[in-house]
Amino acid sequence: MQVTGQRHGWAAVLLLGLVATSACDSGDADDGKGSKGLDLSVVHGSWGPARQQMFTEGDRPERATLNSVTDNPRHGDERNLLSVRELPNGRDQWGGDVSVHPGRTYEATIFIRNDADPGSGAGASTGTRVRAELPATVRGRAPFPVFIQSDNATPALLWQSATLTTPADSPVALRIVPDSSRVFTGAAPKGVALPAEEFFSEAGTLIGCSKPDGVLTGAPECEGRVRFRFVADQPNFVITQSTARADGTGQSDAIRLEAGARVTYKIHYKNTGTTQQDDVVLKEELPAKFRYVAESTYLANSSTGNRWKRVSDGVVSSGLNVGSYSPGGGAFMKFTVVLPSAADLDCGLTSTTSTASALTQNGGKTAESVLLVEKKCG
Repeated sequence: MQVTGQRHGWAAVLLLGLVATSACDSGDADDGKGSKGLDLSVVHGSWGPARQQMFTEGDRPERATLNSVTDNPRHGDERNLLSVRELPNGRDQWGGDVSVHPGRTYEATIFIRNDADPGSGAGASTGTRVRAELPATVRGRAPFPVFIQSDNATPALLWQSATLTTPADSPVALRIVPDSSRVFTGAAPKGVALPAEEFFSEAGTLIGCSKPDGVLTGAPECEGRVRFRFVADQPNFVITQSTARADGTGQSDAIRLEAGARVTYKIHYKNTGTTQQDDVVLKEELPAKFRYVAESTYLANSSTGNRWKRVSDGVVSSGLNVGSYSPGGGAFMKFTVVLPSAADLDCGLTSTTSTASALTQNGGKTAESVLLVEKKCG
C-alpha cells in the first residue's frame, strides 16, 4: 500500500469548436493584420491546405514558404508535419490512426522548415509559430491536430492531424509531461524550451532558428523539429468489504448472528489504475437500528506503516478522507457496529444489507455485505 500527496498536472487543452473541413480547404484567410487575421479553427482533414505549387530540393522557392518540398533528403515529403511514437522504442507513425494505451508515454514531433532558397537571398519567415491541440480524453477516436503559421509565408497556415484511438469501453485521459515541449534546430541542437501555456493555446508559441523570436530563414541550420511528450492515464480502483464477529470468528460476506451482537466491518480500497487518486473518501451506509461504536475506526496504509491506527469517527455519516494513492496503493479501514436488539426485530431471520463506498475524483464504487440477524421466539 502506498499513500502520497503528489498531484499530477492534467492536460487542460480541450478540442473546442471543431470545424469539419477537408485537406483541400485553404485555411489562408488573412485580413492584413498578420497572424491575428488567421482562421485558427481546428481542422479534421489529415493535412492542409491543398497547395497550388510544390517544390523539390533542387528547385526551392525564392520566397518564405513553409514545408513545401516533396523530396527533402532528411525528411521526405514535408507536408507530413506530425509523427507520434511510443517511448522508449516505438516507431514513428505519420498521421493516420495512433493507438494509445494506459500507463504508456508518447512523443509527438512536428517537422518545420522555411524552404526559401538560402542562395537566393529570399526572405525569412517572420512571426513563425507552432501549436498543438491534444485532446484531454480519448474514448474510441479523437483528433489530434498540429499547426504551423507565419506572418508572411505562403500559405500562412499549415496543419496535419492524427487520430488517437482507444477501445470505446476503455477511455484514457491524456497528460502532458511537464517541461517536455522543446524546439530543436541545427543552430540549437540541445533544444529550446517552449512554454506549454502558449504551445497548447489558440495563438501558439513563437519559434526561431536559435531563439524563439519567430524568425526562420532558409539556412540549413534552421530546419527544425518541435517535440513534446504525453502520458495516457486510466483511472480505476476497486473496493471490497467483509464482516466478522467482533471476536474474530465467522467472517463471511453473509453471516448469521444473534440480535445485539457486535460485528467488525473491514473495507479495502485499492488504486488499480495508472494515475494518482487524491482525497479518497471511504463511507459506510448501515441498515436501520444498526449502531456504530464510537472511537472504533482504525486505518492502515503506508502512512501508518501498514499498521492499524485509530482515526476519527465519521465513516457512517459523511465519510472519512483517507488521503491520496499512487497506482497500486491502497488502504484498509475497520470499525465496530452493534446489531439491533431483539426488541427491534421480528421473530426469525432478518436479512440486512450494509453498503461501503469509495468516492474519488474519478467517480465512486460500492461493495455490499449481507448479515442474517436472528431473533429467537418461544
